[in-house]
Formats: sequence, structure tokens, C-alpha cells
Amino acid sequence: MVDHISREQAEAWLDEKVVQGIEHETTDGAAFNLQLQLSRLPLHVIKEETWGPLRVVGECTFDTDRVAALVEDDEDRQELLARLNPILATAPGFYTFLDTEGDPCEFPAVHSILLEHRLYPDGASQQAVMDSVMATAATMRSIQNTAAALRNQAIRTADAEGTEQ
Repeated sequence: MVDHISREQAEAWLDEKVVQGIEHETTDGAAFNLQLQLSRLPLHVIKEETWGPLRVVGECTFDTDRVAALVEDDEDRQELLARLNPILATAPGFYTFLDTEGDPCEFPAVHSILLEHRLYPDGASQQAVMDSVMATAATMRSIQNTAAALRNQAIRTADAEGTEQ
């Protein structure tokens, strides 16, 4: 059982055969913030307080015009939310919809989805950290793939309707 997780310990637990580009990011008020990538997805392992939990954090942004258009259209937005619900329900930890300013919002105003899984010192281990990092990345990839599939479906539908006219 671990009482306190140092930056060095958290970094040693990260399997460098799985994660890449581990960097130390300076964050106001945080004990440490490790930025890393797993399959080109940016993730953070953050510890805000000395005796507090590790936070594994990832953010999926709907920043392309095509994906942002899905969120703006009422019907497409409902379809996207319906497809994302099972992914988000099984994600480790919790999620928050964020607007363009990074503030929590309802889904119609979503610009990104913040995923966060907390590991408390008494349950932290290399296995727990890597499980959390990989599960968060898998959730991010599923969100991206779902949005891309729906976007491509919308494009095909629009093209089909355009050719029929």
C-alpha cells in the first residue's frame, strides 16, 4: 500500500513501451503534471496535492469544422450523443462536457469532453496507473472514431441527397 505518490514514482510506473514523450509540465498549484502520449493521444497524469490522488486526464475536442457541424445540427447532435452514451457510461472515472471557454456545459454547447479518472494512494500501483491511462486513451479513441463515423455518414447522406436532386 502506498501513502504518497511522488512524481518520480508516477513516472516510473508509466510503461515507456506503451506511452511516449513523457514531459514535465508546469501547472500552477499542482505537485506535478506529467504530459504523455499513448497512440498519439495526449494525456496527463496530474497530482495536485502531496497526499491527494493521481488524476489521469484526457480531453477530446470537437475542433474540426465537420465534427463541429454535427454538434450544431439538432438531429446529428442527438445521434452523436446516443452513440457516445455507451462509451461514456463505461469510461473509467467521469466525464464533463466543456464549451469553447473550457467551462462545464450541457451537450448542445459542447466543444470538448474532459475525461478524468482518479487513483488514490491506497489503491495506486503500476497496474492501476497503466490500466487508467490505457482505458482513458481507449475511451478517447472511441469518441474520436464515433464522431468520425457519424461525420462520414452525414457526408455520404448529404452527397446522396445532392445527387438525387
